[in-house]
Amino acid sequence: MEATKENYFYAEKPVGQLLSRRDFLKAAGVSVSAIAISGYVVTDIVQKRKSYIALRQQGLYKDDKRLQKINLAGSHQNASCLKVYQDMGTKPMGEVAEQLLHTKTYVDRSNLLMQGAHHG
Repeated sequence: MEATKENYFYAEKPVGQLLSRRDFLKAAGVSVSAIAISGYVVTDIVQKRKSYIALRQQGLYKDDKRLQKINLAGSHQNASCLKVYQDMGTKPMGEVAEQLLHTKTYVDRSNLLMQGAHHG
């Protein structure tokens, strides 16, 4: 058996025609699909977030109304909280309560000054 030598012809497309019309339509279709799907996902996430926030607000307003009916609108009106204040010998917003229950956080930012920054 004799091996036959086949001639292969290879030609590059001109630079301006790297994508044929069919290739362009395929690429455009995939791109549009990806954008549409991601847009749908983002829209869905935003809508779910808004509905969650609305439900949370409704729940908080419902709790506030329920507590206002029984004269328990603030934590200092709670019987167990009042007992703690009595045991400490103070009242809500009193000096002892202020020292023990309220935090005072001060962050010294003087070491964070930027070099060459001008304010004002």
